[in-house]
Amino acid sequence: MPDLRLLLTGRIPARVYCQREHASEASLTSHPIAPPPPAPATPAHQRAGALAALTEGRYRRYVVGLTWYVTGWKVEETAYAWLLWELTHSPLALGALGLVTGLPLVLLQLFGGVLADRMDRLRLLLTTQLVTWLTITSATVLTALGLARIELLLALAGLSAAFRAFEQPARMALIPHLVSPANLGNAIALGSLPWQAGRIVGPALGGVLLASAGGAVGLAFGAASYLLGLLCYLGLKVPRATSAPPTTSLAQQFGEGLVFIARRPLFLTLITLTFFNSLFGVAYLWVLPAFVATALASGAEGYGLLQAASGAGAILGTVTLASVSHRLTRRGWVMLGGAIAFGGLLLLLAQTRSLPHALMLIPLMGFANTFYFTTVSIVLQHRVPEALRGRVLGIYGLCWNLVPLGGLLVGSLASLTTPATALLVCGALVAGSALALLVLAPSLRRLA
Repeated sequence: MPDLRLLLTGRIPARVYCQREHASEASLTSHPIAPPPPAPATPAHQRAGALAALTEGRYRRYVVGLTWYVTGWKVEETAYAWLLWELTHSPLALGALGLVTGLPLVLLQLFGGVLADRMDRLRLLLTTQLVTWLTITSATVLTALGLARIELLLALAGLSAAFRAFEQPARMALIPHLVSPANLGNAIALGSLPWQAGRIVGPALGGVLLASAGGAVGLAFGAASYLLGLLCYLGLKVPRATSAPPTTSLAQQFGEGLVFIARRPLFLTLITLTFFNSLFGVAYLWVLPAFVATALASGAEGYGLLQAASGAGAILGTVTLASVSHRLTRRGWVMLGGAIAFGGLLLLLAQTRSLPHALMLIPLMGFANTFYFTTVSIVLQHRVPEALRGRVLGIYGLCWNLVPLGGLLVGSLASLTTPATALLVCGALVAGSALALLVLAPSLRRLA
């Protein structure tokens, strides 16, 4: 405890604290925290530029495959929701879709991280990608033949989500094997671009396909996108894509990952703050339609503009961070500053009653939050031991899958008060938690 108090007051840097703690923990001696890798001697074009990681063939192939995968996923989500609505005209069916797709991600992703540390990560990625392609192909055939029923669609959507829970940790743990160490930060930043763009392009494209050609064609496009992504991954040649052979049971490895994070203040702090930000920060998107209607007195057009503006700000933040990630020397300030800025902007959004003002704030929120989340990913990828990479990143990725739970909490608060009040509380919680760490954990400010 004395050392922990010294850590919080900044008198012991987090890395030194972790090294001291590691030396005293015989049970974890085989998993020291990886120090920040030294800058290797690489060509200048690999050390600078917003697209530096794309100069490496393996990573470029991975990003193309990821782009197809994300596009297919977002079109699939849109198609399932529309088909269920056509079959039932019941909001309850849409809620059931959210449950069957969200629950497997929450329950299974931690075990997905264990598998990512026990077997070849590329093989795990290919297997899960193949199964998700088979599920959407089955839904396409059933819909085209007029045999689609609500039970079948929900079962296929849930099965796809279950395998996606095992795919996500493998995907994140694979990235360091696709690029040189000098380009890792740039690669992580660029890797979020397909996700940010998919938020805008996928639903819009799915909506056009559903309106013009019907549900079967929308699902068929999603299936084709999955297949193209799978073909890209099949061509990957990845050295060192596996961790050391497991010597303990799956349950023991699962517990080891949790203990590792719990005993490392840096990892525990970053993941806890990310969990808090996801639960109360990103969840604002779930009550945005109600806020647009009640506070901004706008309709679907205003909501669509705000969604597009949020995605555009996130994309700009991603490109900016990709350009400067190799020059960041104060990543702690970037993380905490991004979280504080996001919370503060959310406070301002809650108080605005003008759509043009909201359209100025929303892109800045997307920009700030992207800087926070992506920088946390970079720090974790640089410092996590290879043998524990899948488990640690699986737990980190779980934060994103809890966003719907945050939507439930924020939505409940909005129903008891007003949507504007709910956003006000969320902004205060996000900014307040980051400010508390800024004061109580100076070691984070000095994190390089």
